[in-house]
Amino acid sequence: MAHPTTPPDPTPHLEHLDLMSPGADRLGQQPDPPQRWPGTVGPPTSPGFLQSAKTWLLEFAPPRWRHEETLHRDPVELAHVVRLHLQADIIAMQAGLSEVAQSVLAEPARANPSEITDFYACERDWACAMLEQVKLVEQALRAVCDSASRRLPAAGTGRARSRAPMPRQRPATA
Repeated sequence: MAHPTTPPDPTPHLEHLDLMSPGADRLGQQPDPPQRWPGTVGPPTSPGFLQSAKTWLLEFAPPRWRHEETLHRDPVELAHVVRLHLQADIIAMQAGLSEVAQSVLAEPARANPSEITDFYACERDWACAMLEQVKLVEQALRAVCDSASRRLPAAGTGRARSRAPMPRQRPATA
């Protein structure tokens, strides 16, 4: 006698990512996001998660990236490139701290360098905190998008998905 098969659960399984609270159930209760989860990004299981994640990630991107269709189509790549951008910011702020320290050694009579040192340290610390949040969102996007791609019909079958209109082309640079 054949055993009936259970249909796959259409909700992404994100428990292994520590993005869902252990006590959350799947009966409509939204799980609590992790402690460092960005407040403006909906939980990974919410219907508006992808859009809220893209909107939040674009806040950290250079303005011209808003016009890149590729980044709008692929939120995982958007998260990846924002992560790289923040990592570069951290390296730049650390280099700035190092240069200030070297200039103080070279010019002991230099005006109070503590203000500029505080600036570099503050910016570095902010970028580190944002980097941790971007990593969480990137991890959730990978899980959600991977789960969604497994549920899509094969090419040429089913309805074509409608896409939101893309922003206008990015301006030419000189």
